Amino acid sequence: MIISGLYVETVPGKAEDAAKELGKMKGVEIHHIEKNHKIILTIEADTVDQSYKISDTFKQIPSILLVCLVYNHFEEEPNYLEAVISQ
Repeated sequence: MIISGLYVETVPGKAEDAAKELGKMKGVEIHHIEKNHKIILTIEADTVDQSYKISDTFKQIPSILLVCLVYNHFEEEPNYLEAVISQ
């Protein structure tokens, strides 16, 4: 599983609306909304690829201006484990 922490910036005054849309997505959990234009969230996915695909859909929400990956935690991700084992 991959756990990714992201910072999302929206058009001022639109963070609550964007968070509602983001919260409907599978694997997305909203943790904090600040000053109604900043959102802190996590994505939980089985692979890095899936995590990227989820975050890529954020572009479909018109009020989102910026999506920034803050951290990744690799927990039993198949490609990561294969790379570690082959060393």
